[in-house]
Amino acid sequence: MDRLQNSSLLFYSPLASVCSQYSRGVFAIFGLYDKRSVNTLTSFCGALHISLVTPSFPTEGEGQFTLQLRPSIRGALLSLLDHYDWSRFVFLYDTDRGECTMANTLTSYMKSWCSEVRKVTQFGYAILQAIMERAGQNGWQVSAICVESFNEAAYRRLLEDLDRRQERKYVIDLEPERLQSILEQAVSVGKHVKGYHYIIANLGFKDISLERFMHGGANVTGFQLVDFSRPIVIKLMQRWNKLDQREYPGSESPPKYTSALTYDGVLVMAEAFRSLRRQKIDISRRGNAGDCLANPAAPWNQGIDMERALKQVRIQGLTGNIQFDHYGRRVNYTMDVFELKSNGPRKIGYWNDIDKLVLVQNENVLSNDSTSMENRTVVVTTIMEGPYVMLKKNWELYEGNDQFEGYCVDLASEIAKHIGIKYKISIVPDGKYGARDPETKIWNGMVGELVYG
Repeated sequence: MDRLQNSSLLFYSPLASVCSQYSRGVFAIFGLYDKRSVNTLTSFCGALHISLVTPSFPTEGEGQFTLQLRPSIRGALLSLLDHYDWSRFVFLYDTDRGECTMANTLTSYMKSWCSEVRKVTQFGYAILQAIMERAGQNGWQVSAICVESFNEAAYRRLLEDLDRRQERKYVIDLEPERLQSILEQAVSVGKHVKGYHYIIANLGFKDISLERFMHGGANVTGFQLVDFSRPIVIKLMQRWNKLDQREYPGSESPPKYTSALTYDGVLVMAEAFRSLRRQKIDISRRGNAGDCLANPAAPWNQGIDMERALKQVRIQGLTGNIQFDHYGRRVNYTMDVFELKSNGPRKIGYWNDIDKLVLVQNENVLSNDSTSMENRTVVVTTIMEGPYVMLKKNWELYEGNDQFEGYCVDLASEIAKHIGIKYKISIVPDGKYGARDPETKIWNGMVGELVYG
């Protein structure tokens, strides 16, 4: 197993890296790709029967030896657009993950913002393609604008020009750095106030800095892949919060969803090796693996066994249920839907392949009428601390409240039985009792959970 970083290299450099790893006799490659290297990497891994495990953007190709850790956001995004019943909006995107393709509805003026117009290929931009197909079916007016080469001044000009066209609804699908920049420019030109609605089309809504939007009044909606209330995430966060920030720079902030995907990639590989060992399948490699540029190609004989073991993995990771289909794409996953409120991000629902978009009712205000509690679930927010609240020794074998034990857990159970209510134990993600940020005036920890719900 080896890690391959290629996002800043030319098209031939990933090939050289793959060949170098192949000659050393690796079992699988953990790597990142971009639009310039995706075809090269997937093609050579397929020819050599070396599985590529990647947290990079999911493709629509059917490469046999590629496992995509990042779930597709396409279905969730389309469901959200249907829910909001948008018929006219702006779609902002970059080309790091796909081809720069313009929508038919763009005016000649808007076309000047992006001169590179190409056809979407099987490794092209699936989200843009899906939106334009749905736009054709439903009669949407979509202005799709590629902002790959924009600087801050260009962002401001674009937003001001769109504002003159009375555009108030945006879907923004950009990598984090570019996303943060355009959001800051939206604030600087006053586009963060009531009347504007932004849908952030990535899987890390809580990774984005939205403090300046919170009191502006604009509606901001997005998706969150990592559920910080899940026991496996809580357990990791407990270790994370104990890291020395001097030795581990960046540990003062929770890991982003891309880091969680990387973590899960290691879990997937480890589980695949365990599965092969249980089945007594020998995939050992001896001696030099050969030339990856040989003609004809000389694939690894046990590569199919390794690929099959990887695709059969089914585990719980930081990003939820991890399971792959025949083409190595994530299936049976769930992502939460969040909205930005005046006190911070708040979950408003979730999306999965089976239920599609499910929005939860706001139950902050409870009636005194006991009958109104029958179909409600009370959230018991608490902190993991023995002997009050602890994970059971084999907590992975249980679900929900049964994963916990301790004095407070027993007390909550008895109270629920006595007054006849349903309840859910929710562990505070940051593990803190609560303090007020002097700049944002927002409470964190358990106090924040109580104040903001």
